[in-house]
Amino acid sequence: MIHDQLILQLRQFPNEPGVYLFKDAEGLLVYVGKAKNLKKRGSQYIQGLGVELKVDTIFDKSITVECMVTASELEALLLEAKLVQSHQPSCNVLLKTGQPFLYIFVSTTAQLPELLIVRNQKQKGTYFGPFLEKGSARKVYDFLIKTFRLKLCNKSIENGCLFYHLGQCAGSCRSDFDKTAYLDRLELAKQALRQGHKKFLQQLRDEIVESNTQLTFERSRELHRYLQAFEKVFSSIDQKSSDMEHVAGKHVWILSEDKRSLWVFAERDAVLKKKRVFYFSLDQQINVEMLGEYFISFYTVYLPPATILTNIDFGDQVEVYQQFCKAWHDREYAVSLMVPTQGHFAHVVRLACVQVEQELSRQHSLSRQLKTLFKLDHEPKTIDCFDISHKQGTFMVGSCVRFTNGQVEKDKLRKFHIKTVHQIDDYASLREIVARRYKDITDLPDLIMIDGGKGQLNAVQDLFPTAFFICLAKREETVFSNRIPEGKKLDQKTYTGQMLIALRDYAHHFAITFHRSLATIEQ
Repeated sequence: MIHDQLILQLRQFPNEPGVYLFKDAEGLLVYVGKAKNLKKRGSQYIQGLGVELKVDTIFDKSITVECMVTASELEALLLEAKLVQSHQPSCNVLLKTGQPFLYIFVSTTAQLPELLIVRNQKQKGTYFGPFLEKGSARKVYDFLIKTFRLKLCNKSIENGCLFYHLGQCAGSCRSDFDKTAYLDRLELAKQALRQGHKKFLQQLRDEIVESNTQLTFERSRELHRYLQAFEKVFSSIDQKSSDMEHVAGKHVWILSEDKRSLWVFAERDAVLKKKRVFYFSLDQQINVEMLGEYFISFYTVYLPPATILTNIDFGDQVEVYQQFCKAWHDREYAVSLMVPTQGHFAHVVRLACVQVEQELSRQHSLSRQLKTLFKLDHEPKTIDCFDISHKQGTFMVGSCVRFTNGQVEKDKLRKFHIKTVHQIDDYASLREIVARRYKDITDLPDLIMIDGGKGQLNAVQDLFPTAFFICLAKREETVFSNRIPEGKKLDQKTYTGQMLIALRDYAHHFAITFHRSLATIEQ
């Protein structure tokens, strides 16, 4: 087999808890996982080869796999989280969409430095953070802007703008703007962020004493006003208001009845608010281990509440997950993960299940959303997905998978040996298999999706003028068609975005499996 080395290495794993690391030819991490028993987990990977898309993808990208033994399963889970956070392996479940952190930023490129709140470190300047608790970060930022009058309105009004008269604008709109005083106040704000609460408050007290000694009472009065204001806001933060919020609130994890999606809600005072939804690939093996990976990935990034409710039975992993949530975020409160069967908590879970089913019913079908996305004249019920697979130009094959209302039609799966192309030419190969697939033009689907970019699309869309072609490019998950030639990046948080990617990946897996079987026979 072409993965003999990986299989041999997996079979040598010990009967111990730990983490395992798949690496590519350059030594970069492809996937990091943890196991209560490394040897048993290694056997599961061997059994999943050729069966599970995730396992096949990891094997295709990896050259070696090694393991690190830990003293306990919890230690393995914490080590796994650290490695994933540091290296961002391509095959791990990662919350890549959206930026969960905020930074308070002081620009240096502008003519006049400015205090801003940003999500990414793209500009030159001084960054403070990252802050995971967005509410607290914005509270401190707003406080600094108001207290030190740091708002720059970028207007020109002789008597000052509205915010100037409200005591927030620095006065940059006025002709008599005091730039030196503004920079002094901005420096104070930076010190507050840089030094921490206690050091900054002590510095203010020392400066007040020094001002009194020098009889500069006006400055003392100004510093005392800052001191009182900062003591108030820092006291609020020091009371761990965010912790109190998380102790009072709850998270609810719901696996949908059809087991094709995982939902996360935040509950407070019997009100549920959707936080995230994860839609699964059509051929993805849904098991407790996989669901646990989503759970741990989520709480590696986001703070856990004291109570997490779910309809998923995590079995003997419950305790280690609870310990991970507390240890990873260094929380003072205990985290409880439970499947309630009665009382208020059970009612909250039932309410969340109802909301999931209602939302899924509103989504109705993929076809309605595709009609809107691609500006079609009718709702596409049938979708064919094409993909090409080869290894350095050898064993070139193609695949076509048909989906009807989002479900695979097994009797419409097609495999192709590339016959007319004798070198690496994905465009010509695609053109060949698409033409061969529709020798009977009455078998054309409502929509044909090509795995690739504009080049692949242009290679085939003139074959059947009455058919509607789209392509889905992997790099940015962007779709193109003759009606959206500029392309549209899919929103991977939506049902449509995740399902189109799932359809594309299913066709890709089908082609890879066929290619691998031919390569194995040849060997």
